[in-house]
Amino acid sequence: MLAHNSEDIFNADKYPEMVKELKILKEKAAHTPVYFKVEIIVSYLKNRSIKNKWIEANPQLASLMISNSSKTTHIESLFEFYRFKQVPLKNYERYIHNLFFTT
Repeated sequence: MLAHNSEDIFNADKYPEMVKELKILKEKAAHTPVYFKVEIIVSYLKNRSIKNKWIEANPQLASLMISNSSKTTHIESLFEFYRFKQVPLKNYERYIHNLFFTT
């Protein structure tokens, strides 16, 4: 049987402040087009970068992200925490994707 360190498994319930920040960000981004929405959000919060083609496709969201109008400290901290832990990082990114594309 494989033993997993609890840090190796992403569980949103353990991070209520991150969930709160994401929900606020989702509300602020609700009026923006869907083009590359999750890609822009994840890329910016993870690496502070957005691909030019994404900016061209969704300038409203790119501007929102770059303006730092939302508190994202907990979201970004979790990206940093999972930076070298690929499985939970992918699960975290999937969680963000699902949150932005569900009601």
